[in-house]
Amino acid sequence: MHSHSYRVPDPFAHQVVVIIGAKNSGGDISREIASVAREVHMVNRSSPAATCERLPSYHNLWLRSMVDRAEEDGSVVFRDGTSIKADVIMHCTGYKYSFPFLDDDDCSIISIDDNRIHPLYKHVFPPQAAPHLSFIGLPFKVVPFPLFQLQSNWVAGVLSGRLQLPSEKEMMEDVRALYSEIEAIGWPRRYTHCLKYNQNCVSV
Repeated sequence: MHSHSYRVPDPFAHQVVVIIGAKNSGGDISREIASVAREVHMVNRSSPAATCERLPSYHNLWLRSMVDRAEEDGSVVFRDGTSIKADVIMHCTGYKYSFPFLDDDDCSIISIDDNRIHPLYKHVFPPQAAPHLSFIGLPFKVVPFPLFQLQSNWVAGVLSGRLQLPSEKEMMEDVRALYSEIEAIGWPRRYTHCLKYNQNCVSV
């Protein structure tokens, strides 16, 4: 199953669960499920092959190396050669941005390319449609809710007239500068909204 379908931990009571992914969704869901499951094995793609460690404060939550294969009988074999018998494998491997509620005119203003939503000024305003269209909550590798609150305050300030956006031309220049910076460090487009190393691109 995919984390998109996850709602509550109760159905996983007394089960052995393998969570593929150890970022936001994987980390949160693993900890929730650990409150009821027999064992939870959280797989981190970037962990060394020999990783098999219990997380502090949990008696049943383990960080594991990547899965090598899954067998028909439910066995999951890790890269270090160890295996477990899993009741459930849940994929927490990220999401693809989609905005089916936007009409055709809006979709001509923005586009999605390898999970890059563009063009967006400071990850919020499409220059051609600002301030009437804005996006809250796209950046990741951030402290999420404080950032989303700041974005919301900014949008509210612009809509109320208290704050003013740069011109469309200036906003597009800022967007192009961000893309040039991303290309210079060799990041793929899907990391455009990843602010792990560049918090400055949300400053206003």
